Amino acid sequence: MKKKTILMSLCAAAGLVLVFGCATASNAPRTMTGEKIRIAVLSDRGDPNAMEARQWQYRTEVGTYMERDLINRLNRTGYDARLIQSESEYVPAADSYLLITEIRKYNPGSSAARIVVGFGAGSCSLDMHYTVRNGAQVLQSWDDGIGTSMDWRRLAVALNDKLARKFNAELLTWK
Repeated sequence: MKKKTILMSLCAAAGLVLVFGCATASNAPRTMTGEKIRIAVLSDRGDPNAMEARQWQYRTEVGTYMERDLINRLNRTGYDARLIQSESEYVPAADSYLLITEIRKYNPGSSAARIVVGFGAGSCSLDMHYTVRNGAQVLQSWDDGIGTSMDWRRLAVALNDKLARKFNAELLTWK
């Protein structure tokens, strides 16, 4: 009987971890009229002429994945987010923000070393710079980075999650 109780407790704990551990960032703040706050995301992957073809290929792959994940994450959180291709597409307004994401450094690491050696060998890393503007006014600017010995997609997901949480916690204080 005691083993059955322990097993049931472990199953219940695992269920709670799945439900609450996989939750998205908290709900986004709203405008004074209750509308969604608009965020235009402009992604800067760097200068392809300053990189080798393979480096640009990696940045394109990471950037494409990261942009799609970020837009989906911000929209699920409660923002009205969209990806723009140039700064001229951003229309300044009271509750409309421009988020510029810039890949500063990406190291893909070695997937072979990650698989064969393990213990952090061949880890990949991603360093980003973020700028949030409302019109021409820079509200916040910061650097963030992360590394992993797992798949590179974890970098994008972790950084995007941190970004969404930062927006939710601090956006209204940036005004």
